[in-house]
Amino acid sequence: MRQMNETLRSHPLALFPDFRRMFAGRVVSAVGDKFFSMAIAWWVLSEAGARSKLHLGLVMAVNVVPVVLFGPLLGTLSDRSDKRRVMLAADGARAALVGLLGLLLWSGRLNLGWLYAVCFLISGFGPLFESAEAASLLRLTSEEKMPQAVAADSSILQLSNVIGSALGSVLMAAAGVAGAFLFNAAGYLVSFCAVWGIRTGLEPEPREEGGSFISEFREGLAYIAGNRPLLALILAFALFNFFVGPILILIPMIVKFTLKESVTWLAVFETFFAAGSAALGVALSFKRSYGGIYGWFFGSVLAVGLSFGGLYFAADKWSVCALLFCAGAALGAGNAVALTLFQGVVPDAMKGRFFSVLTTLAYAVLPLTFMVNGLLAERFSVGFCIAANSCAVLALSFLVPLLPRADYKG
Repeated sequence: MRQMNETLRSHPLALFPDFRRMFAGRVVSAVGDKFFSMAIAWWVLSEAGARSKLHLGLVMAVNVVPVVLFGPLLGTLSDRSDKRRVMLAADGARAALVGLLGLLLWSGRLNLGWLYAVCFLISGFGPLFESAEAASLLRLTSEEKMPQAVAADSSILQLSNVIGSALGSVLMAAAGVAGAFLFNAAGYLVSFCAVWGIRTGLEPEPREEGGSFISEFREGLAYIAGNRPLLALILAFALFNFFVGPILILIPMIVKFTLKESVTWLAVFETFFAAGSAALGVALSFKRSYGGIYGWFFGSVLAVGLSFGGLYFAADKWSVCALLFCAGAALGAGNAVALTLFQGVVPDAMKGRFFSVLTTLAYAVLPLTFMVNGLLAERFSVGFCIAANSCAVLALSFLVPLLPRADYKG
């Protein structure tokens, strides 16, 4: 018991109040994001008619296009700015835009055109917040606690997905899709208040006098292009996302068209997927360091491919739950070790630009894969999409040992 208490007291969330504030605010806003994504998926599949599968793929694509278009520029802006102010601006803007979407739905004026336009604007502020938050992590904690802090931070999305998935169907039954939108807006306001309470200085790193925005933007791109191990990992992430990203639209399709179940089972499946990832993220937040970090990458990608492929053969709903839990756990492990490596290798002054480029390249493939899988599901079947993507992930896992190694000694 004493050892457990000491372990808990030495956890980054116990040691660093500002990191704790950031963590709590992000969990609440991410729960709202989960409500939002479930509500959008169900609204489109229910209201978009015969081509609802294709429209779901298009809506999901619209949500990531701004990341691709503006991510690197916003990362440069983050490196040049006070990161606390950047995060406050992003949260405030997203709260207003999600609230607008909820009001449009409540008033009966929401249509696919409005949904595409407002989702595009909301998503545009995502990379601004995420690049500033990633670049602030070391300042809010310490070098010694960085691996644990990264694992805890990477578990935020999964923890919130567990809560959001478990409660999503209840919220939509009680307050409707518009209620889910308004809850998300409130979540961004909670995150705004949490960031407002941070006292650690998050001013930009000193830079050369006269350095222009464009020159710093180019400097960030040159750093990544000139670092072969980091570039190889980023490109591997993008390829991996192309074949794993479709799970975001395939899970609602499995529920709606394969199993012909209600939104309750969408919530159940999303909960198991998120719970697996959250469990690994929380467990790794107590791990002080990693050995053989590329071995972790290989194992996690292989496990994702096997779990994903198992969905093709799953005969009942609880088998789907178990496989989604395993897939989520493998993703959680891979994300935690990858982000730890990046935090340990990339210089502080470059992190905003680096993480924005990482996010941009990883997300750049999603619009295409959402549209492709939407068309394939409509032309062939959901099962065909699952089989094709899982085979590709399994093949990709055997490329991981061939990647050049980054000089990480954590």
